[in-house]
Amino acid sequence: MYFCIPYIDRIGIVHDITLILTKREINIVSMEVEEGVVFLECQAVPYDQRDGFIQELSSIRGVQGVDEISSMPSKERADQLDAILTSVHDGILAVNHHGIITQCNPAAIRMLRLPTQQMQGQPLGPILFKNLLIQETLETGCHYHNREVFIASDHGYCVVSTIPLRNNGGDVIGVIALIRDTQDVRNLMRSMTTSLPMTFADVPFASPAMEQVLRQARRYANSDSTVLIRGETGTGKELIARALHSASARANAAFVPINCAAIPDTLLESELFGYTEGAFTGAIKGGKPGLFELANGGTLFLDEVGEVSAHLQVKMLRVLQEQRVRRVGSNKEVAIDVRIIAATNRNLEDMVADKIFREDLYYRLNVIPLMVPPLRERFEDIRLLSELFLKQFADKLQRLVIGFSPLAMQRLEGYSWPGNVRELKNIIERAVNLVDGSEVQSEHIFLGRLSGSPETPPLVQFETYQTLDERLGEIERTILQETSRRFGSSRRMGAVLGLSHTAVLKKMRKYQLPI
Repeated sequence: MYFCIPYIDRIGIVHDITLILTKREINIVSMEVEEGVVFLECQAVPYDQRDGFIQELSSIRGVQGVDEISSMPSKERADQLDAILTSVHDGILAVNHHGIITQCNPAAIRMLRLPTQQMQGQPLGPILFKNLLIQETLETGCHYHNREVFIASDHGYCVVSTIPLRNNGGDVIGVIALIRDTQDVRNLMRSMTTSLPMTFADVPFASPAMEQVLRQARRYANSDSTVLIRGETGTGKELIARALHSASARANAAFVPINCAAIPDTLLESELFGYTEGAFTGAIKGGKPGLFELANGGTLFLDEVGEVSAHLQVKMLRVLQEQRVRRVGSNKEVAIDVRIIAATNRNLEDMVADKIFREDLYYRLNVIPLMVPPLRERFEDIRLLSELFLKQFADKLQRLVIGFSPLAMQRLEGYSWPGNVRELKNIIERAVNLVDGSEVQSEHIFLGRLSGSPETPPLVQFETYQTLDERLGEIERTILQETSRRFGSSRRMGAVLGLSHTAVLKKMRKYQLPI
């Protein structure tokens, strides 16, 4: 039975309560005394004696009432604390100055791989006692805040904060360690910083070539096998990689991209593999996880993988084979679960033949090849992408531009697009900045030439004394040759040149060009 007995403070109140229970031979289980109230837990009182017992307690001088309650306050507080510790996702571990565990919630047991039996009252192992910074906190009395520590060879890293517990004399008598799974920290960071996911539905296309690529990519998405995306620069390889990730079982985990060509080789190693504190001059205190670790459970996108040096190719091959990563300056390995999507615009086969790229790494990456065609082979996509980019930049720049003139579109569809979709996007953005009316005109389309490309020879060469028809005929023949080389079919040539299908065939026969 549990009773709450409020009273006016005086000496001997607890003694008088105890005398009544002793006289009635009622065993006291526990008693808690707070200012102005006594909480009593005793053995059950027979029902026919209960009223007399309560009346006798109420008659004690200073007692203001006796109320039966459901439990003792300490039990309620313990239940509340247990509920809090159980529901908290972070690990909470408390030890005394002897290293004996006084509190340990389920999250800490899970993260530290502790035995599932009752841990309270058990000693914390010496490795965890040291690695969780508990020993340092006991010795120095210092707080440690969000320090990344290695807890075991198979368990990886976690983030630890420690709080020293002191007695009234200021001596450290224990430590509370707050433990966070690094994956949880990264998931939180990703949820706050990442943009909306890219899906296959967000990849615009109208060409049969891209339809085939996306059909293949959808089939590969659910696999965990490595994908190697090939294609010229600017074709949208990263878009395909992001869509592959979003359609996979790893969609809720991280998509971590890195451009291997954009980072110097000396920095790329630490970016990919991470480093420990003191690994080199300028290393961040506490070390730093690499992108393989940050992508754990998700996808790592290695863009321009053909630019990786021979030294890093060896380390990368080991990670792909063993699914374990070792930070620079560390002798400890961490198990990872990462899907690799790589991309390149280089000819890896030629690089392997020239001993520039490791053959074993090539086969490890080229498990599922995916080729993204250049824009010049996706004639049907030019109009679609142009109109899409026009709308995007018109909205962004707040211009009332709604379309292209026929001549402007003819120029766009007649260009070879060496820079592919990226070049098209930049040219449309420039056109929207230049246009004054509601329609992009031909003069707003600036189709650049790459630096170092040969100049077009002069159309008029007086040394040959050609007639005007002869000169026009040579120009027409050259135009037909170039258009045929870039667009292949006579129907697509006609669409570009503004001619009918039969007119193109007639002119090709006139100049004895292959049809």
